[in-house]
Amino acid sequence: MRIAIIAAMAEEMAPFRSESRIQARSQVGKVIVEEAIYRDQPIILVESGIGKVNAAVAVTLLIERYKPDLIINSGSSGAFADGLKVGDVVVATQYRYGDVDATCFGYEHGQVPQMPVKYDLDEEWVDVARQAAAVADKLPYSLDFGLVLTLDSFMSESERVEWIKSTFPSVKVSDMEGLAIVQAAAQYGIPVLAIKAVSDITGHGGDTADSFDDNLDDVAKHAAHFTELLVQQIQSSAV
Repeated sequence: MRIAIIAAMAEEMAPFRSESRIQARSQVGKVIVEEAIYRDQPIILVESGIGKVNAAVAVTLLIERYKPDLIINSGSSGAFADGLKVGDVVVATQYRYGDVDATCFGYEHGQVPQMPVKYDLDEEWVDVARQAAAVADKLPYSLDFGLVLTLDSFMSESERVEWIKSTFPSVKVSDMEGLAIVQAAAQYGIPVLAIKAVSDITGHGGDTADSFDDNLDDVAKHAAHFTELLVQQIQSSAV
């Protein structure tokens, strides 16, 4: 099975690079693609750049060139759900856009015209993530599963955060790339799993941005840690 790991930023990719032997490297615009040996297994590492467009371009390049069987998106996120703390990890079971509004045409909030309202991640692959959690030793963070939103905005303003919570009451966390990855991969029939560690709690103004800056390196390691457990579970299941 060919697995690709995609992250938006160098900081989010750093834990994987530190454990990998890079065999080849190419770059197109912001997108960096590395053929690597990770934990003694061949893997594709993709640093996409920040935002939906960079993520969609990266996934298209990845699939056209390497045809992976599974894409894992590892990275940081802002927490909406009560009880989530910095460092906790959320595995996405569903994605929606949090900043799309075509409701005047009869679409739901978050629905791109002529596209699905939501994107449910493949249940069998989500179950593999649940299995990885079940067999793991005590995790150094809390783990949750649920809805992730993708938005173009960093969610520091309390009024916007309250609107998001009221509009999408089951949301756990948000990111800036995940659904672009899922949507682009869906065009090719490639499944995606998303592992999101909490770098900040939304709605706290400048403190939210400071939290992201202060915690990014550490939470990237948490997301990478569970991604590693997931890759191990996939490898053991394939034996």
